[in-house]
Amino acid sequence: MKLPAPLLFAASLFLPALLPAQDAPAVADRIVELPKFVVTDSRELPPPESWRYATMPGFEVLSNASVRGTQRLLRDFDMFRQALGHVWPMPSRISQPTALIICGKGAKFDKFIPTGKVSAETAFASLFLKKGTQTAIVIDLESTTLNVLDLGNTDAGTDNSVVSVEHDKQLYREYVRYLLSNHEPRLPAWFEEGLSQIIMRMQFDRRWIEFAKLEDPNTVSAAAAMVAQINELNAAAGGEEGDVTALAGAPMDDRDFPAALRRRALMPLQKFFEVQHDSPEATNTLGNNRWGKQAYAFVHMCLYGYKGKYQKQFMTFLQRSAREPVTEQLFKECFRFAKGKAKDGTETFKEMSYKDMLMEIRSYCDFTVYEAKIYKAKEDVIIPPKPLEFRDATQAEVGRIKGEALVLAGHDKIARAELIAPYQRGERDPDLLAALGLFDRAHGDAERGRKFLDAAFAAKTRRPDAGLELARIRYADALAKPAGGGGRLSAGQTAEILEPLLAVRRSPPHMPALYDLVADTWVRSEAKPKLDEVKVMIDGAQLFPTRMKLVFIAAGFAADVNELQAAHALADHGIRYTPDPQGKKRFEELKASLPPAPPSAEPSPAARQAAPRKK
Repeated sequence: MKLPAPLLFAASLFLPALLPAQDAPAVADRIVELPKFVVTDSRELPPPESWRYATMPGFEVLSNASVRGTQRLLRDFDMFRQALGHVWPMPSRISQPTALIICGKGAKFDKFIPTGKVSAETAFASLFLKKGTQTAIVIDLESTTLNVLDLGNTDAGTDNSVVSVEHDKQLYREYVRYLLSNHEPRLPAWFEEGLSQIIMRMQFDRRWIEFAKLEDPNTVSAAAAMVAQINELNAAAGGEEGDVTALAGAPMDDRDFPAALRRRALMPLQKFFEVQHDSPEATNTLGNNRWGKQAYAFVHMCLYGYKGKYQKQFMTFLQRSAREPVTEQLFKECFRFAKGKAKDGTETFKEMSYKDMLMEIRSYCDFTVYEAKIYKAKEDVIIPPKPLEFRDATQAEVGRIKGEALVLAGHDKIARAELIAPYQRGERDPDLLAALGLFDRAHGDAERGRKFLDAAFAAKTRRPDAGLELARIRYADALAKPAGGGGRLSAGQTAEILEPLLAVRRSPPHMPALYDLVADTWVRSEAKPKLDEVKVMIDGAQLFPTRMKLVFIAAGFAADVNELQAAHALADHGIRYTPDPQGKKRFEELKASLPPAPPSAEPSPAARQAAPRKK
């Protein structure tokens, strides 16, 4: 299958695939005294809940829906991910497993809606929650229809105050938002939403994929057509009396932009571009969300409309809008087209204003001219997966997954109760201890948080965020009381700081802060890193080549252990890509101080890792 150019561009926005990490040293067993809780209010300990638990690549799944409904949803989701991998092959940068919470009964979904995000114009059937490296997707499998703001019936037989929910498409959308959220800097909210709506409507089977195709805006659902027909017959039968009660309209479907924006005014572009990822318009766009459908129309037109007329200008605008404030002047600089040549021979250009583009989007909504992408294979390329193996979730898993999702939603008080309840019942799962430690550190109880993190690490948790936080605590303590000569860290302090970092390094995500702290620790240590320890820093510089401080430190230590090819490669990278003149000068001085790299037909592994990738 051939990859479409717009998605090649989107894939290229992400960093390359990660290299395998070195084995971490064994972690010494520790005896840690855990904090004690005194229960003063029985409401602090909620009753145990019955959930089912399973894992799939990149996800921990927690569900209280029926086994059949959950398995069907996840089967479709797995096939969707396979299809997406063919049309959008991007490097796997899975963070620590994302929580996928499927709510099927007991109105559990409503508890996860973020504070202040409910309004008359939005309806929630799914949520994507993110803070730092923590992410969660929550699906409301209980609701089949939702009430939304009624903007007036536009289709016969349809009730526009009620929208039907396609749970699989909502999960697709949140998954795409999760993938896009990993980009640094984060892409604009309007692009994330527009591309999400295009991808969530992808159609696929075992041997074919249809991408970016739009529905006929004049079609109506079978239920709406039936209601309209019955109401027409009833009206005719009632004659002049008109005493026949009309049937209520069928729930409306979540429509493509040509139907959703029909006879509706578009949002001014300045206001449209100002919407942020946490704005009410962007948190959920199910139903009559004008901003979401306009993002869908704008991105679809620029990527697939008018035979690629706007693709080049759109790519330029997307790159700049991720780095700079969006203004109409920036927009004009990006969307400019050659008009011809002036009398003096110079080329002239026409720039599109916000008003010009708004008129173009309106025209595209009314008369779409685009090219959908169809991919076919001679054999099965999308394979239905085997059913996931679910089991009863432990109370530690229920409390941890729900509690951390509630933290992401801003419900700290409820989250604390969820996290503490299994601990008070005697659960000592290391990942639960890590979650409690991170929660306490973030909410003002630093000492208790440290005790939990020490206990979690001693119990062999592999959560990268917990290992990083524990290392930061030890680093701060060591800097306050350095035990080495000349105010430097002793070898023992250095080893204690590095212990959790190297232990969790094999587990995703490969966070830049982890490698930054490794480098800072060695810089302040009286001990000198050995070759294997220097390779850890070289790995970090290769994974995160824009962290110029890390690149500089890694180059210096590489020279100390006689990895001269790696040192030269890193110095050359810094000279070429450091943005400020002073930093570039430091790399030049480092390069000049290095002995010549010995000629070698085969570069060392460290040098190969340090060498910049060819584009």
